[in-house]
Amino acid sequence: MKLGSGNDDLKSIAGSLCSIILTVMVCMFAYLKADVLINKKDVDIMSTINDNYYDADRNITYKEDGFNIAAAFTAFDSETEDMLDPTYGELVFMHYYWGQLEDGTNAAGRKKIDS
Repeated sequence: MKLGSGNDDLKSIAGSLCSIILTVMVCMFAYLKADVLINKKDVDIMSTINDNYYDADRNITYKEDGFNIAAAFTAFDSETEDMLDPTYGELVFMHYYWGQLEDGTNAAGRKKIDS
């Protein structure tokens, strides 16, 4: 494409200024991305957490708190018999715990919750 007077390019102060601004912006973007890569940074997510809202002695029960868990395998029909062979396996609810015991030692473990 030829500009006026058959020139291939046209030098101007406005064009030079736009080129300089674009170059600075690209360098700033590259610096920020390199900083994230080198320092293994990630996006900061702000949240409010109320730690220790319940103490370790708090028991959540069905009667007082209405807490209940249920699971079922169904074919969405009126059949009431088991649709899966029990030899496939079982659905197990586990209680995971960790923390300090009454004697001051630390403990962690899990136990099966009976249905």
